[in-house]
Amino acid sequence: MKKAVIGRALAAGILCGTMMWTACSTAWISEAEQIVAALIPATANLETLVATLQGKSISAGDLQTIQSAGAQAGTELQLMQSLITQYQKADATAQPELLSQIQTAMSAVQSTLDSLPPVLNIKDAATQAKISAVIGIVLSEVQSVAAIVPLVSASTSPEMMATAGKPMRKRPPLTAGEFVTSYNATMTAKTGNAELDHATTGLRIHVHKKFTSWASAGLLK
Repeated sequence: MKKAVIGRALAAGILCGTMMWTACSTAWISEAEQIVAALIPATANLETLVATLQGKSISAGDLQTIQSAGAQAGTELQLMQSLITQYQKADATAQPELLSQIQTAMSAVQSTLDSLPPVLNIKDAATQAKISAVIGIVLSEVQSVAAIVPLVSASTSPEMMATAGKPMRKRPPLTAGEFVTSYNATMTAKTGNAELDHATTGLRIHVHKKFTSWASAGLLK
């Protein structure tokens, strides 16, 4: 009986702690805003790359598949960006629902990008490796953003409360500047395929002036 009481008290404490973190802490906002702002052009450049290579090493079918997924991911990232801005301005009662929407949009981006590689039929090995690498670095950064976004559960299910009580094991994301550097290196790395290397030369993304280092309150340590 005592164990059950203690268990319920612990679960309640975890939930309260989670909701307090959700409502009060804004340390993650600046980090997430800047990362998403870098992910949007990174995704758009993937579409540009495949359009440039269409009819060469990219088939019309793969072009359509990648452009459709890229456009969808871009829309979802823009939604994330808008929701994060709304969260920053919202009162404490509205923030949990906005966080839930941010998490849903983030999951949608992951699902969209993760579904791409298995359905592509790119025959040129260098092009296939390049596309996979670019998708991989974008997907990895999106997935790891989950490590800094506070957890919220509208249903307050036992499973979610248990998850909230576990130490964060997800890999923290690269900062916006680190992501841009890594993305550009991946995008422009020479492959020996002259057409591919020429197509990637102008597809670097850039760090906005406000993409500077910021205090993370220990979140990225």
